[in-house]
Amino acid sequence: MKHTLLCLLLWATTCLSVCGADIPKEHVFRCERSTNENYVCYDINLQADGTLNKKEPLKSYWVLGGGTRTEGLTFLDRKMAFGIKVISSDEKEAQVYMTAFKDFIIRVCQRGGKWIGLVKVNGHEMVLQKIFAQMKPPMSIRCEYVEIHGNDTTTGEKRVERILP
Repeated sequence: MKHTLLCLLLWATTCLSVCGADIPKEHVFRCERSTNENYVCYDINLQADGTLNKKEPLKSYWVLGGGTRTEGLTFLDRKMAFGIKVISSDEKEAQVYMTAFKDFIIRVCQRGGKWIGLVKVNGHEMVLQKIFAQMKPPMSIRCEYVEIHGNDTTTGEKRVERILP
């Protein structure tokens, strides 16, 4: 059973249907893994009137092939790792977490006319830019550590905070 689940998870993250699309240049944040160059983007999801979509404040999708194509997350991707769960949300702000990091709260809001993700890591509030997961080799679904990349909201300096599972 464990081997079947592992094979299914590996298949879901490597053998997905491809749909070409323009990849937006600005994201709220992205999530990378050490296993390959593919990454997951999290973009703001606004309603037609320009307010935040309360049920799904972030759109997430894979960027594959060195940025040449995109595709949606699979069911397993959304449920076990890269999906977004909404804690609270209104037209201007949302609090969410990724399914793989339930204790890591991301506050999605607007600052200076731009949508950002704010996080608190090791006592520092940061504007989230990237989450990087160092996976345990070879081709393991277990994570060795996670790095949170962003800018400190107080000083503006770039920060990288490491979290151990």
